[in-house]
Amino acid sequence: MSNTTTSSIASQQASRIGRAFGSSIRTEQMLVRIASHAILIVLTLLILYPLVWMVFESFKTGGEFSTNVWGPPQSLQWVNYVDAWNTGKLGYALVNSTIVSLSVVVLVIVCAGLAAYAITKMRFRYGPAVFFFLIFTMSAPVPIIPLYAMLVALHLTDTYGALILPAVAGGIPFSVFMFRAYFLSLPSELIESAKVDGCTDLSAFLRIVVPISGPAIATVAILQFIGTWNEYFLPLIMIRTPEMRTIPLAIQAFFYQWGRTEWQQVFAALSIGTIPMVVLYYLMQRQFIQGLTAGAIKA
Repeated sequence: MSNTTTSSIASQQASRIGRAFGSSIRTEQMLVRIASHAILIVLTLLILYPLVWMVFESFKTGGEFSTNVWGPPQSLQWVNYVDAWNTGKLGYALVNSTIVSLSVVVLVIVCAGLAAYAITKMRFRYGPAVFFFLIFTMSAPVPIIPLYAMLVALHLTDTYGALILPAVAGGIPFSVFMFRAYFLSLPSELIESAKVDGCTDLSAFLRIVVPISGPAIATVAILQFIGTWNEYFLPLIMIRTPEMRTIPLAIQAFFYQWGRTEWQQVFAALSIGTIPMVVLYYLMQRQFIQGLTAGAIKA
């Protein structure tokens, strides 16, 4: 057999082996893709269905709540929302939670943003020590009794200040960590160029850093808003009057009022308290994801 024939046969065999190997790789990739999608679908259903079930239960009648536990409502009972709104005084609670949550978000973004910028870009002498101290406070327990005594001495109980100031103090360390991770990914040449053009550190921060830090700001805003909105323990020990209750306290009071067993109204109240968080995350989800991933390697 000639060398030409032998090389032709070897080439054909190599080609068949290559096609078989390529087909095997494509099959494996397809199976991995199907498995990953199936896992994501299952996890999505596990996370989403409790929220959908809560909304379903809020629209049912008392009898349907007992007989049709897992299915959708046969008719929409909007009266459950009206009763929950009026009886639980959820209007006051929504206003209070909104004021407190937005105030905490604004103050935390301002304080943590400036602190992270100073630690990351200004390179002052004690920057690393300040940063590690803030990291330490993230895991330190909250001294509830001294905190309560201090707020009582300042006559802040039953006021917005009793809810805003501790939440801001507790939210700054983690927010500094998030901002620092993002600021590390920003090129220092931008800030140096601004300083060459006559900007101070503060004006460089406001004119250069803030406009391009939307993802980090959105991430901090969402996390702080949700954490403050769901805060239960601090309002429980600081708030006395019904008009100053936040959403968690109002729902708790509504649940225990007169030994209440109207579960469909309880779920209506829970749905009202959940809507603002869902809307906020839906509107800012893209910036939230970008903020979580930006600067991850340099964090």
